[in-house]
Amino acid sequence: MSVGFECLLQGVNNKDMKAWEELYAAYYSVLCSYVNGIIRDRDTAQDIVQDLLVAVWKSTKQFGDMKELTSYLYRACYNNALIYMRNVQIRKEIEQKIVLEMEEFSDEMFAVTVRDEMLRQLYLYMKDLPEGAREIMELSIKGLSGPEIAEKLGITIHTVKTQKNRSYKYLRDKLKDSVLLFLL
Repeated sequence: MSVGFECLLQGVNNKDMKAWEELYAAYYSVLCSYVNGIIRDRDTAQDIVQDLLVAVWKSTKQFGDMKELTSYLYRACYNNALIYMRNVQIRKEIEQKIVLEMEEFSDEMFAVTVRDEMLRQLYLYMKDLPEGAREIMELSIKGLSGPEIAEKLGITIHTVKTQKNRSYKYLRDKLKDSVLLFLL
């Protein structure tokens, strides 16, 4: 090993600023190119190399010779590039999962919102029905059958059916317009 490399290595191990400037000048560009070849992102490659050099500067690690230092820098760059790529992949998977969940959530929430709005409007329009028709519809919504409604109100099943049919027609016409406006 030449005297120049020995001085550089000693300066690197001793955290000599001049030696680190030389190390930076000698390795930064080639390490950036190496990392860029792995991750295909020049700016991120520069960040990875810069972070590595700063970490080595801050560490207490000592190198026995230039071969060990060079090997360490390339290996650390390779590992950091793989970690970066893994993290990018994990982040993409998480983002895709979130997007899918939000799409499902959005569709589900939209359906719930439409249903709730339809029910609100149904009850609003039911108030406009004549009292007997409104009462029949309220009992029907509560789950009573036609004969049960007729018995409870003391009217014929024919009256229940007629009032329900008229009410359905009225409510369908009203809700049809409301749904169209709501969906636009």
